[in-house]
Amino acid sequence: MGGGASTLVDFGGGTGLLVRLLRDVGIEAFWQDEYCQNIFARGFEWDCNTKPTLLTSFEVFEHLPNPMEQISAMFAVCPNILFTTELLPCPIPQYNGKDTWWYYGFKHGQHISFYTKQTLEYIAKQKGVFLSSYRGIHLFSQYKVNPVLFATLIRFANKGSFWILKHFLQSKTLSDHQLLSATLP
Repeated sequence: MGGGASTLVDFGGGTGLLVRLLRDVGIEAFWQDEYCQNIFARGFEWDCNTKPTLLTSFEVFEHLPNPMEQISAMFAVCPNILFTTELLPCPIPQYNGKDTWWYYGFKHGQHISFYTKQTLEYIAKQKGVFLSSYRGIHLFSQYKVNPVLFATLIRFANKGSFWILKHFLQSKTLSDHQLLSATLP
């Protein structure tokens, strides 16, 4: 399945829950994840021939074994990447003892890549994009984004955003159901 002019790909989309929720409010979203089974967004897997407007990647960057290679692969898909990761504090926290940084996650061993603000700025410069950051949410973008606007949008994202989107967009729930029902044997 393809997408329209404003398409979102959730890279590392896990079970597909975010894609399903976004589609339910009317956003043309697609799933991609090479490590997880798509449960909630089946039928809406990303087609690599579709060029998205935005790529989201939540709770993925800290799991990348080859970050520059994998981030470059994301940029090959889309120059606008909204992602989350906690930034490594300065000075670098201890790796053991009572002051161990919680985000290291030694007990689960899944966090293997860490970034500083300077690292993200370096990546943005290398890729010819702008960086916006607020807390653990970051955006690589083709366009310069006002930092106050970015922080405001992030702070208020969970305070009625889906309701506002539902008011202005048309849900894809019924049309997705009809599309998928027509393709089933």
